[in-house]
Amino acid sequence: MNDELQKAKANERHRVRRLWMAAGLGGLGLTALPCAGLLWDTGWPLGEALAVILAIMGVGVVVASVAWAGRYMPNGDTVRVENAKGGYRDSVQKKRAVSMALMPLTSMYLVYQGTLGAWHIANGQGDAQAWSMVGLSPIISVFLLLMVAGLDNRGDKKMKRLLEDELTLSFRRDALNVALGVAMIGLVAIFGLGLWRPEAAVAALPGLMFVTASASALRYWQLDRRASGG
Repeated sequence: MNDELQKAKANERHRVRRLWMAAGLGGLGLTALPCAGLLWDTGWPLGEALAVILAIMGVGVVVASVAWAGRYMPNGDTVRVENAKGGYRDSVQKKRAVSMALMPLTSMYLVYQGTLGAWHIANGQGDAQAWSMVGLSPIISVFLLLMVAGLDNRGDKKMKRLLEDELTLSFRRDALNVALGVAMIGLVAIFGLGLWRPEAAVAALPGLMFVTASASALRYWQLDRRASGG
């Protein structure tokens, strides 16, 4: 039994290292996008072509890092190691809720850039940077909603059971209902905005997606915190 635990610990250390490497790779990909925008504005003879290539490579690296990270999500060895410490189910659920609450704060700048990009595109002034930001901003919102819905978990069945007890499923339903309500109110507001300034309505769409996903994630975190007595 002790040998099995030691082997699980070794596998867990390997998994965490690979997960951090995937996160670093994704960070490099995200960094390439604003660098491509700066390169576009340099006025160099090949600057625009290089900027497009850099932006495409950046998006490709981000997608590859997400796929790579998906191979190293918590698994049965994670459960075995953490169970030795006690209270693993509550720890996993709390960390997940906190990560969902923090994600909107860490991605606000990208959503802001996406909104500016949508505004420029709607006014016929979009460049490569604007298109890349508009493409990246909704991805953040979609991924956050997938986390709330529990569709991002690609771990084994043990990990899935930890995140899908009766209590967390009720949190998920409540949070998704909040997302639906926010989306409906936001769509009505954007419809009215579009009657006045169509380009403003287009620019507001990335913000609406972000606010919808953020409201859902924060509601999930609030429910989890209340249940844990925090």
